[in-house]
Amino acid sequence: MSNMSDRYGIRPNLRANVWTRMSLGLIIMFSMSVIYYSSTVNAAGPELGVTAQKAWETVLGKADSQTKLSLQRAYENVGNWTTQEQTWEQKIKTLHTANTKDLEQLRMEIRQTDDAKIAGLIEKVKQTQTRYEPLFALYSSVNKQLAAAKAINNKEWSAAIRTQAETLKPVVQLAREDLRLKKKELAEARNRKSTEVKRLRTILAGADQVKKQIQTGKKQASLSKERYSNALQQFKQNTKQGHSSRILSSLNSLAAAAEKWAGSKQHIYTLEQKVSATYAKVRQELTKRAK
Repeated sequence: MSNMSDRYGIRPNLRANVWTRMSLGLIIMFSMSVIYYSSTVNAAGPELGVTAQKAWETVLGKADSQTKLSLQRAYENVGNWTTQEQTWEQKIKTLHTANTKDLEQLRMEIRQTDDAKIAGLIEKVKQTQTRYEPLFALYSSVNKQLAAAKAINNKEWSAAIRTQAETLKPVVQLAREDLRLKKKELAEARNRKSTEVKRLRTILAGADQVKKQIQTGKKQASLSKERYSNALQQFKQNTKQGHSSRILSSLNSLAAAAEKWAGSKQHIYTLEQKVSATYAKVRQELTKRAK
């Protein structure tokens, strides 16, 4: 053996490395086959209890390779659809929660539309009223004095008071016009707010019809879930009886029911997206108005 090694130029250490690498390769291949087998047997499928799981594993253990492969593929198909159903359900919950919070926020912001602007106009009216109040009080007092002078037929007093009243009159008229314009501006702002609130609420209400469709979609999803549950019971029963052909048929029925269930959840999620789009439109309108 040593002579042969020398003849071919193979050193003992090199031979040991070669055998080590071959051994590692075989170990890896064996491990991969075990992993594949385990993952195939335990592939994600419908949720089964302990008894049903044991019955399923027994069926797989007794089936020939081709039947076993068909059963496993059908089983995995069910699992794929149920996983999708769960994914859509989680997406629905997340988006619905966001939509609910958004709706509450939008309603509040719609109520508060132009409130800052209106508050500023109210303050202007109050300040104007306060500023002109002494003038209005003086003018009222002068007119009362003029009436009193006329009542006692005091011409000199009447003439003096009349002159004062005529001097104040144009100033008072200008003050009243200024106050009137500011009150008009406030009234117009309130009318615009009312119109805008109505318009925004109308856009917001556009989601109501979609919400009705969501309720209908939930009823359909509930029916799909019921069909899936019935198909699952049939699969468990067939698995317990051990008839491969019936088990495969029930798995295909179960997969169809799971697909329908997942599809109904996807439809609900699409409708929730429409609600979200409506709210985004209202948000955009509010943002534009704020500018």
